[in-house]
Amino acid sequence: MRPSNTVYCFIAAFSLLLSGCATTAQNSSEDSQANQRMSANAIYNAGKEAMNTGDHQGAIHHFNTLITQYPVDKFARQGQLELAYAYHKIGQSSSTIATTERFINDHPQHKNSDYAYYLRALSAYEMAIRKLDAGATVIPFEVPMALTFLNELSNHYPDGKYSEDTHQRINTLNERVAQLLVFSAQQQLDQGNPARAALLAKQVVDDHITTSAIQQAIIITNQAYKILGLNNSIASMVPALVPTPTSTNQMASSKTIRDTDWLMSQGPQLFTIQLLGTENEALLRQQIKNGGLTSKVAYYKKNRDDIAWFSLIYGSYTSRDAALTASQSLPASLRKNKPWIRKIGDIQASLNE
Repeated sequence: MRPSNTVYCFIAAFSLLLSGCATTAQNSSEDSQANQRMSANAIYNAGKEAMNTGDHQGAIHHFNTLITQYPVDKFARQGQLELAYAYHKIGQSSSTIATTERFINDHPQHKNSDYAYYLRALSAYEMAIRKLDAGATVIPFEVPMALTFLNELSNHYPDGKYSEDTHQRINTLNERVAQLLVFSAQQQLDQGNPARAALLAKQVVDDHITTSAIQQAIIITNQAYKILGLNNSIASMVPALVPTPTSTNQMASSKTIRDTDWLMSQGPQLFTIQLLGTENEALLRQQIKNGGLTSKVAYYKKNRDDIAWFSLIYGSYTSRDAALTASQSLPASLRKNKPWIRKIGDIQASLNE
């Protein structure tokens, strides 16, 4: 064979080798990407398995590894929510809030963003309740933080699956805050500080009129004003809560207070305005009578965490728009509680759960 032919053969063989290497490299890259996807999937599944067996620390390790190694993978996005839930299960509220905050900021349009909002609000709420249960003498910062998160959840998802639970927790925090303010106001009055007592009690009158602390707040406010020589007197009764009736209100008049039985008999296609909620049924019934609400409202009972919760609804409307229009005529004292529109069928379904 002539030298030139040898060179040509060598070049041809080398070209084939390079082609083979390129193909191998391409296949290797594809295999690597496939392995990466499988690895992300495997880590996610390992984290889920750890959660299912109660190994929350192990789950936290797996989900953190997943997020670190594959930050843009679809499993990492879901892993963030799983990580937040794992933190929540072991009581690491600050870590839960930080993780859900990051998820909300990074994936605002994610299909499960409502859950991130809810888990963030729930963790802050539990922190606030723990501080209040520990005997806080002033309102801890966790309370306004929890109310902020709960209200953001309510505003972003007013008709979402967490709406009823959200409003119940808002009402519970408002009730606890009002009780703490009244307790502090009474202490200040007993210690000879009527000006401070009046400020604390008046805050309940201004901001927490639908709580069980309102009557005591009115009494303390009037006592403090009298000591200070002021003629300003707070009304001894809660102001009437009835909004201006509208022609689209379908609720017939009644001389008795309607309850769950009445609600369950209504057409599920109708809409109503949920006004407030409380754990104190006697107070709710008294407020209904004091405000002259008997003919236009109903209330229902639902257990939450083995605690009875009573919710007050106003009116019965054939459309959501009609109910929304009526809600806008509510007094300012009720609008502070963020009343919201609910389909009666949804309430009925929740009571049947």
